[in-house]
Amino acid sequence: MEPPAPLRAHPYLATLTAALLVLLGLSASAAGGSDPAGEAAGAPTGRLVQPKGTAGCIHRKGINRCARGRAITSPEDIVVSPNGRHVYVASYGSHGIAIFRRARRTGHLEQLPGRRGCVRHGGGRFCGAGRAIGGPVSIAISPDGENVYVASAGSDAVSAFARNRRTGVITQLSGGRGCVSQRPGGGCVVGRALNEPTSVAVSPDGTHVYVTGRRFPSGLAVFDRAADGSLTQPAGAAGCVTHRGAFDCGAARALASPEEVAVSPDSRFVLVASMRSNAVIVLRHGPDGLSQAEGAAGCIANGGGTEGCTPGRGLAGPVDLAVTRDGKNVYVASSIGDAIAIVARNRTTGVLSQAAGRAGCISQGGGGGRCIRGRALDEVWSVAVSPDGRNVYAVSAKVNMLGAIARNPSTGGLTQLPGRDGCFIRGRGGLFGCREGRGLTVAVSVTVSRDGRSVYVASEDIYLGSVAIFRRIVG
Repeated sequence: MEPPAPLRAHPYLATLTAALLVLLGLSASAAGGSDPAGEAAGAPTGRLVQPKGTAGCIHRKGINRCARGRAITSPEDIVVSPNGRHVYVASYGSHGIAIFRRARRTGHLEQLPGRRGCVRHGGGRFCGAGRAIGGPVSIAISPDGENVYVASAGSDAVSAFARNRRTGVITQLSGGRGCVSQRPGGGCVVGRALNEPTSVAVSPDGTHVYVTGRRFPSGLAVFDRAADGSLTQPAGAAGCVTHRGAFDCGAARALASPEEVAVSPDSRFVLVASMRSNAVIVLRHGPDGLSQAEGAAGCIANGGGTEGCTPGRGLAGPVDLAVTRDGKNVYVASSIGDAIAIVARNRTTGVLSQAAGRAGCISQGGGGGRCIRGRALDEVWSVAVSPDGRNVYAVSAKVNMLGAIARNPSTGGLTQLPGRDGCFIRGRGGLFGCREGRGLTVAVSVTVSRDGRSVYVASEDIYLGSVAIFRRIVG
């Protein structure tokens, strides 16, 4: 079966030469452009170490000194279970989900044996069978650990699985309870605003599931989550929000081509990164569904002026969001702006704002003085915050890098870790002031385990795409 066309517009780059990296403006110095304030004696909090040998990465054929895995072609997203015992990988090229047992002390991953170790669209010799998971791109686990939800671009669907919290094994719910699709057929319930899904999120209170669909009409599907994990989409505007209101959905501004959805810690607000609108929108959850505040309070957009949004910086091409556990900050990965926008959030109203000057963003090379100077942010595609709030991690799809950044928990400000602790790059160790990192070819997703001990990266290159494993050192 041929995989569907790639979901995202970024290139699949298997190899990058030193000349290209120079042109992209990466510093070759050991300090690598980090702010002087970030320099500190000794090893900084949140630095990463990649284990040697096969403990450091997983690849479908085991190349590049990685372990060998099944259903791991072009991994797009990765999630750790609430109890930290299992890791799940959405693999676009495999049309499947790979399932790993995790050692909580070391972060080491071991795939479950036999057909329990993966689920593929239609099944196969080595994996269990799944429905409506063609080209999966995003995966989420419910807070109680009972369910796994998968958004699949090739199937225009979201699928629901029951999860055994002890063994980690997932089983798709039967019949129409197991999937909701934009397309009729396949045993799924028909849904709305699911045209080429890009992201799925479960509210922290476990009552709702949200899925973004990037193609026309550019929307956000809303589902009620039942006790058995099945999903029901309410009728009318309560079941979806689309850009300017289409297909009997509610209307939202600055929602063109949504790429990522996140939910506030209190489950009252939903945030969406809209790539073509260069904006992040805020939606309030209420009895009648989602609603957007009028005017500037409803969104923040790059440069301002976009459909009445608050002016922002470092928001060109936003593709990922990370909300801190206390809900005070939102970090936005902006692929076109080569930046992470540093956004403050009012926890009562949900309104987003940015500090004036350079404190509002960190970007590749500093963005001409408009942002804090950073590295490994050229076409930044994903961003994650550590549970203790002391670090932010980001991956660059274009130059195969992972960046490690210190966060001030009081102000939300970011400073790149100094020298070689600040970044990993695919290729020769020491190149451009970074450590060597394996399994980073076209890195598109980064996540931190809930115990704060591990950082995992999914890289989607069709040939070299892997899952990279890093230990996080605190103190």
